[in-house]
Amino acid sequence: MTEDYSNKNVSILNVGNVLVDIEIKITDEDLSNLPVKKGGAIDINLDELNYFLKKYKSQITNKYLGGSVFSTAATSSVFNVTNSFLGSVGKDSNSKFLIDVMNTYPVKTYLNVDFRETGCCLIFLTPDKERSMAAYSGASSQLTLANLDEIDQIDLIFTDLYSLNSEINKKTIDHLLKLNNKLILSLSDVSVMKKHFDFIKKYTDQIFLVAGNEKEMSFLEQSMPFSFKETSLTNNKIYLITKGEKGSSVFYKGNEVYSSAIDSSVKSLNGAGDTFLGAFIGNYLETNDLQASSDVANFFSHVSVESFEACLPYSKLMQTKNAAIAASFEN
Repeated sequence: MTEDYSNKNVSILNVGNVLVDIEIKITDEDLSNLPVKKGGAIDINLDELNYFLKKYKSQITNKYLGGSVFSTAATSSVFNVTNSFLGSVGKDSNSKFLIDVMNTYPVKTYLNVDFRETGCCLIFLTPDKERSMAAYSGASSQLTLANLDEIDQIDLIFTDLYSLNSEINKKTIDHLLKLNNKLILSLSDVSVMKKHFDFIKKYTDQIFLVAGNEKEMSFLEQSMPFSFKETSLTNNKIYLITKGEKGSSVFYKGNEVYSSAIDSSVKSLNGAGDTFLGAFIGNYLETNDLQASSDVANFFSHVSVESFEACLPYSKLMQTKNAAIAASFEN
């Protein structure tokens, strides 16, 4: 049986990118002329970032804290979980903006300050609310353990495949996992999975929970190859699959737990998956209840898509937690 963390305040070290997200409203026609496929993600350099920022200056609609790892940690922090975050930023105005926002959450931060520009992700938002991303990693690719303390008190490491965007980051995350910490892994995108599949294989035994959307999890299942249902009978891992409007499924110990999505008036899909995962992680580590955690996570996702923030403010996360728990009692 997987370890039951519900009787303690679990310590999670969240390791990865923290970026400034810049949302740009764009037509499908304009998007077709860009090097990113609809719904996909690409890496860009600083010159390309500045070019796009200048070209679409009049279409920028929002700027907020981004990076899946911190957004997930911010959400799980409203539960009985102790969160810390290891990342890297530049020494610029975007860095100050990010740090000011990060400090509004109860997440202890360990930040390297690098000479590169703070990382930035352009979110191209088409009329159907689909997001396509172009990311400049910048300083986020310079993770270091220099400022990290209390490393022996960590229960779980959480990261995503996007954060393996440099050899330095890979070495840092490798070092943390070689200490035999259990791993929560977000799969990111199929193209990124293909690039870093060696990482998935290397740390398969340490994975406590792996999460992704239907495409990502289907690719994982076909590539390993195995069946989530059959494999979960023996390896005690949690396989979490988000299905958009169809809700979510969790495979554990040979069983599937399904949770329906809540009808929503979608304003933005940006950050919805991170909010879902953070709520699931936090609630599960607090209660050890897969069904309740799935239901709560879907409620958080519902609130997220009806908001423009990729990372919901702490006060709104607390309100959402209370509302989600109240809704679960009603059912």
